[in-house]
Amino acid sequence: MEERGSSTSPNRRVKIFAILAFSAGFALTAFLLYRVSLHPILIALVNLGVGGLIVIALAHVPIICLLGTAWWSIVEPRERSGVRVWTYIWARAVRDAAAEALPFSQVGGYVIGARALNLRGANASSASVSTFVDLTIEFVAKIPYLLLGLLILEWLKSTKGGTAAIIGIVVCVAATALLLHPRASTVPHRIFERFIPRWDRIAASRQRLLDVLRHMTDRRAALLPSALLHFFCWLLGAGETWLIFHLMHTPVAIGPALVIDSLIGAIRMAAFFVPGAVGAQEGGYVLLCGLFGLSPATALAFSFARRGRDILIAAPVLLSWQWREARKVLPVAPP
Repeated sequence: MEERGSSTSPNRRVKIFAILAFSAGFALTAFLLYRVSLHPILIALVNLGVGGLIVIALAHVPIICLLGTAWWSIVEPRERSGVRVWTYIWARAVRDAAAEALPFSQVGGYVIGARALNLRGANASSASVSTFVDLTIEFVAKIPYLLLGLLILEWLKSTKGGTAAIIGIVVCVAATALLLHPRASTVPHRIFERFIPRWDRIAASRQRLLDVLRHMTDRRAALLPSALLHFFCWLLGAGETWLIFHLMHTPVAIGPALVIDSLIGAIRMAAFFVPGAVGAQEGGYVLLCGLFGLSPATALAFSFARRGRDILIAAPVLLSWQWREARKVLPVAPP
């Protein structure tokens, strides 16, 4: 009984913390709406229109396909036997949809994405470990993108905010140097081994999971293409930002678009425990757009447009996931 209490207590604390973080984010968003007023936000969203929302949703689909391909590429051929690349693309779409549209933190989206992959025939150990490795690679690929954004910010705003950009650049360079250190490859093993005992269901398969992790991380030739794909997808995110602003009739050059997208990505990563990054995303856009003379109303409209895009994509994706879950649970009628 004592063990059970000690295992559930941290989970309960995490849930309470997530609820408090979501409430604070929601309060911040409400405050920003109150200060800005709805009218200018609605005008910007009307300029985008339903057609514009569909365009940005369709523009995001190729990025999901590339991200799913990057996930598929890190898995050993024998581990993904019989599981096609389209399965990983679908599971990546489920992962993102759950993180953005369901009342979970991003961590919940990762778990659901691995579950979706397992539903389509992937080995459970491979699905869990490959999700962890894919997230690690995605984070590593984010560092040069963030560095690029800070360099452009320093170039565009050399007299304003230059010190903050220089500090950010130094931090990114230091983080990159640490990642390139010979012992950096052991970090994923230590992190994974530390957290495995927290989940009773996978603790029993500890050695199996660690073996799969070792095989994946030893395949350096497969990890590099995955990292490059992730970096390319980050760059495409800047193109999406540019496109949304143009469809809202607020033209923004590609340089500021890349700065806004790269730094908002860092803010969202730091707020991974907040469901949907509510408040963190809205506040971040207001601050970053303000650097380039864009009004808070435009920034909030942009944030809501991005959320609308995510929900438009998430709705059919989550329905397909639930259909798969139902097929697994419900008995199949005899012919």
